[in-house]
Formats: sequence, C-alpha cells, structure tokens
Amino acid sequence: MIIKKKVSWIRLLFHFKGSSFEEIWPRILIVTIVAIVVTYIELHYNLQGYTLTTTPFTLIGVALSIFLGFRNNAAYDRFWEGRKLWGSLVNTSRSLARQAYTLVDSPNDNKALEQFRKVFVFRVIAFVHALRCHLRDEDSTEEIKKYLSPEDYCAVINATHKPLIILQQLGRDLAHARDKGWLHELNLPFIDAQLVELSNIMGACERIKNTPIPFTYNVLIRRIVASYCFFLPFGLIETTGAATPIVVFLISHAFFGLDAIGDEIESPFDKQPNNLPLMAISRNIEINLLELINNPDRPEPIKPTKDNILW
Repeated sequence: MIIKKKVSWIRLLFHFKGSSFEEIWPRILIVTIVAIVVTYIELHYNLQGYTLTTTPFTLIGVALSIFLGFRNNAAYDRFWEGRKLWGSLVNTSRSLARQAYTLVDSPNDNKALEQFRKVFVFRVIAFVHALRCHLRDEDSTEEIKKYLSPEDYCAVINATHKPLIILQQLGRDLAHARDKGWLHELNLPFIDAQLVELSNIMGACERIKNTPIPFTYNVLIRRIVASYCFFLPFGLIETTGAATPIVVFLISHAFFGLDAIGDEIESPFDKQPNNLPLMAISRNIEINLLELINNPDRPEPIKPTKDNILW
C-alpha cells in the first residue's frame, strides 16, 4: 500500500510511481499514435468518408462509464472487505492473547502455566504469519519456525493448509488447559469463540482470494475499452481537428486507468503497490503480542520503502 503524506495536487499530477500509468502507458501510446496517423491523413487528404460522428461514441461512452464504475465498485468492495477482515484479525489476536492470561489461570503449576501461555501466544503469532503467506502463495517456513516447537513445526510444514493446522493446535491447547484445570468449563466457550472467529476470517479471506470477478466480465470490458479508444479519433477528428491526439490521449488515459485500477485492487492480498500491507499488519500483531507477554525479543515495525510503499 502506498503511504503518502499530503502533497500538493500539482505534484500528484506528475507522480507516476505506483500509479496505473506505469502499466497502461503502452496502450495509451498505441491509441495516441493511431490518433496522430488518422489526424494527419484527415488534415492532408480530407478523407471525410472514413470518419464517424460523435453520436455512437457518446452513447457507448456512457455505457462504458457505467460498466467501469460498477466493476471498480465491485473491486473496491473486495479490497475494503479484505482490510476489514485483517482489522478483525488484529482485534481477535489481541483478544485471544489477553484471554490466555486472564481466563487461563490456576493457583498451582505456575511455571507450567506460564509456559503454556507463552506457547499459546507464540502459536497465535505463527497463525497470523502462516495466513499471510497462505494468501500470498509464499513460503512461511522461516516466519513460523521460531514460534513453534519442533514437533508442531514438522506437523505444520508437512500440511497443505498450514494455517488450518495451527488453528487445530490452538484448539488442542485449549483442550489441554481444560483437562489440567487451568480453563474453567464456563470460560471455555468465550476463548473458543475467538478461535471460531479466526476460522471465519481465514475462510472469508480465502473466498476473496479464490473467487475473482467473473473472467467473461473482464474480457467484455477490455474489448469495449480497447475498441472505443482505438476508433475514437475517427469520431473526434471533425470536431477537434488537430487537437484529436491530445483528446484521445486524455480519454484513453481515463478509461485504461480505471480498468487497470480495478484489476489491481480486485486481488487485495497480492504484492502490488496498492494492495493491502499484510506484512506490516502481521508485524504489528507480532509486536503487540510479544509485548503483552513481556518478551524483549521484539522485531521492528515495517516501515515504508523509499518509494513510500508499505508491504
């Protein structure tokens, strides 16, 4: 995610890093060259029989704007839902770690109980990192190794769905605390509800990741946008004259840009400049939970890169 302090709108006009222009400039260049060629031929050879009126472009432009707006709204809904889910993950992780120190208690076995709490909180941290890597199709080996015992680590690494196995281990920990008398039967549903919430968050994130906007819808929009921008100079030349390439450049930048933005935010968990900063959120959860158990070995927060991108 691009983290940018408030800057003047003039500077934003010439800011290209992280914008859609980085991706769409070849398309804009092609349609602008076509517009230049059409304008040159029309002005020098006056081939009016091959030009069009602005009426079809006006009608198609209105429909295309509606289609692009609908698609971008759908893409942003996915982006915002992903952000809310990871916000819920932050809250649920904190609540789960706090309940491990308030609801799991006993006057005896203090050392064993303290070790249990530490292992439990470590496992929550491992779950967060495993979920992030799972959503981004990354290797979570190094991320979770230091937070799991060798036996549990082997079980997770050999599994196809690593976050789910860690969630199962958290449930096993609760059962162990209940059997040891550290967790009262009346308190068990409260802390188990947090595990259910983690499972719901994980499932909702997987739904966003594995269910993109229908492919045929994207194909249709791309075909219409490409055709509209390609034939646009034939409809503008009679009205705009020598300024046709400039008008085509501006209009194609708008339509191609909206299409590219929808593409990027449609998958909020990917590693692109405008996607969610899952690494930074995971690190913040890790720091918060380690601070809660007074662990001095806490990593530094993730900071934006020199390009103001927060991963």
